[in-house]
Amino acid sequence: MPRYAITETAGRFVAGQTNTGVGTVLELTEKQAEHEVRLGSLRALDVKPASKATKPAKPVVKSDTPEATE
Repeated sequence: MPRYAITETAGRFVAGQTNTGVGTVLELTEKQAEHEVRLGSLRALDVKPASKATKPAKPVVKSDTPEATE
């Protein structure tokens, strides 16, 4: 299950559980944490940073024959 940390903006209850302090880690389903993450009460811990997209290399086409002209 994904892990989430309680933030300083959280209220007394977070995702139906008593808030035991900033930084406390909760294991919740994405559905359970969805609303609290939107509010900023929880921060996802298992999120991997987005990988930087790389441009594919352009293929080098070398032709031994001259191009046909019309």
